[in-house]
Amino acid sequence: MSPEMKTAIQASIIALAALISVITPCAAGINIQASHDIVLAKGDPLTITGDGYHNGSATLWGTGYSFLDSKVVNASPDGTILWTLDPETTQAFHSGPFMIIVQDPGQDRDYSLQASKSGGIFRIVSAEGIPLLETEVQAINIPAALDLASLLESQINGSSTDDSCVIRTVYVDEPALHLSTVEPGSALVVPSGERVQVSGTMNMAPENLITARMYDTDVIEETGLRIPVRPATVVATERGILGNTWRCTLDTTGLEPGEYLVEVGWDRSQVSGQNAFLLQVIQPENRLERVLDGIFWRIQRRIFGFS
Repeated sequence: MSPEMKTAIQASIIALAALISVITPCAAGINIQASHDIVLAKGDPLTITGDGYHNGSATLWGTGYSFLDSKVVNASPDGTILWTLDPETTQAFHSGPFMIIVQDPGQDRDYSLQASKSGGIFRIVSAEGIPLLETEVQAINIPAALDLASLLESQINGSSTDDSCVIRTVYVDEPALHLSTVEPGSALVVPSGERVQVSGTMNMAPENLITARMYDTDVIEETGLRIPVRPATVVATERGILGNTWRCTLDTTGLEPGEYLVEVGWDRSQVSGQNAFLLQVIQPENRLERVLDGIFWRIQRRIFGFS
């Protein structure tokens, strides 16, 4: 092949690549930041970020039980988008799947779907003004939300426009905290004056404030009041591979032998994200007495010939 022909072929390949890059937008992607993986504990923020959105903006749709909303988010010059549902919004969510659809308007920057909301009624129409959906938001149950997400996806991707979308699902759950170092129904026994570490898992984001509070059960029985025997302990939290984790160290220094109730949980609720166990503080062992008992027992064995 002549050098001129090779040059011509290379030039054609470059020109074709340039043409494809113009008529085919880069594939856009999104990332979901929930409490852990695809689990969202109610009251945690839900953040959606995306990149590759080079058509000026994107419409973000969210739907779940008794929830339907949409928002047009302007893309930054580098093609990134950001949408956050704040804790006040997600705390009102119902447990179950929550679908997120991110709609790219394409190079014409015209959306194939338009949404409006008035008096609790949500309406979706096509770009031509044809009504596609009218529903009462509070009446949306989980099957209806799943059907709605499927409808949005098919309408966007199947329209005659160059719109496209990405759909993701997170699962909403009640905040929960679990114990790993204490057997269910059993008390944790600790000699007075010693420290003990307790730990477990939780579905809440580690940014939440988790505290451990300790109460004397005798005081609770006598007065009905939970009066902390010492200031609340802030619990250390971190993200884990299989779940978010928590741990704290309880110090029994100065506590009288007896039974104590330890509550560990989310500081924003007295019901959700809570757990509790009993701590049995016992009299510390007298090591001198144990040594003397051992010596006395060995003397008895020698005198009486015990084996």
